[in-house]
Amino acid sequence: MRAEVVSGLKIAFSKVKVTPSKPVYLAGLKPNRLSRGVHDDLYARCMLLSYNDILFALIGVDSIGLVYKDTKEIKEKLFGKGVYSIIGSTHDHSSPDVIGLWGPSPEVSGVDLDYLEFLKESIIECVEKALEKLVPAKLIITSTRIPEGVARNGRDPGLIDKEITVLAAETYSGDRLGILVNFGLHPEVLWNDNLLLTADYPYYMLSKLEKEYGGIGVFLNGALGGMITPNVKEHSFKEAERIGTAIADSILKAVKSPTTFYTVASLTVVSKEIELPVLNKKFIELAEKGVVRKISEENTRTRSIVNYFRISPLLEGVSMPGEPLPKVGLKVEKMLRKPFKMFIGLGDDEIGYVIDPEDWKEGKYEESMSLGPDTATILMGEIRHIIEVAENV
Repeated sequence: MRAEVVSGLKIAFSKVKVTPSKPVYLAGLKPNRLSRGVHDDLYARCMLLSYNDILFALIGVDSIGLVYKDTKEIKEKLFGKGVYSIIGSTHDHSSPDVIGLWGPSPEVSGVDLDYLEFLKESIIECVEKALEKLVPAKLIITSTRIPEGVARNGRDPGLIDKEITVLAAETYSGDRLGILVNFGLHPEVLWNDNLLLTADYPYYMLSKLEKEYGGIGVFLNGALGGMITPNVKEHSFKEAERIGTAIADSILKAVKSPTTFYTVASLTVVSKEIELPVLNKKFIELAEKGVVRKISEENTRTRSIVNYFRISPLLEGVSMPGEPLPKVGLKVEKMLRKPFKMFIGLGDDEIGYVIDPEDWKEGKYEESMSLGPDTATILMGEIRHIIEVAENV
């Protein structure tokens, strides 16, 4: 199914380069990976929607995962400009450490604070650029599937949310502004022997979308946890290109689909700051040692956020912090009633894995990198609440 929203919206896309100008510790896979060069640039990318007095930015950043202390600062500054926002990190495993877990040793933070400030300023700049480019435009909404042979679940074989939701925009004169895609898959084709900064497979995917569709591409990751990982023969740039190109081909085919109906848009955004218990003793210890920044005064609870948005009558979306496993994402999507759905993982926060309580298995890797067994239940309850609130807006 392919739909076009043809009235009421203004839309803009923008991107800003966020490649560090000096060596940094790379995030994910193992500590002490100091970068030795750049394979491809990293970006903050934005799709900005405007309807009546509402401005809403969907932001994708080539990052392992910004934490809420940092995104809250960005979001407050954007809100000062009248912009609601969701900041989604791609979870790129060849990007700078912005959390602290991958420094020169397990006892030393890998965060370059100068780079972190530059990244936050660049995200704001990205939205500011989009604000200057808003134009009346029609929004094309469609969906497709992750191709066979591209993704696998390393924890629960076969359990993958393969849906790709696509938002594309063009002016009424036919100029293509950009394309946003949402699905769950770790950007970790390149492995722990790679010391080059790269956006991984999203670099190839978005490059092809920008070349063949036009405008600017944005990627928001989804239910990627536990472990939705690229199905590769080797950890190489060649395989990253194969994965990214295959996904882009599926998206381009969907966007070109001739099946169309037309509708008029309205835009709703609801956010709620929440509190989550931190039961993971390792996380508490790392915060107390200063490897990661303090979670809270006692380091046993942390603030985070959930978001809901609706482009009536066609699309609903939610964001959840951390890396939800597919079962969590699929349960949340069942709460949504519109024909098209978006589930954004790593929404405004990286809190670790979010595991359905019926799948919690003490001692497994994902559990060791989670706040605790109650996290998913709390988050799904909070999302259900804001959906109910939004129904009355």
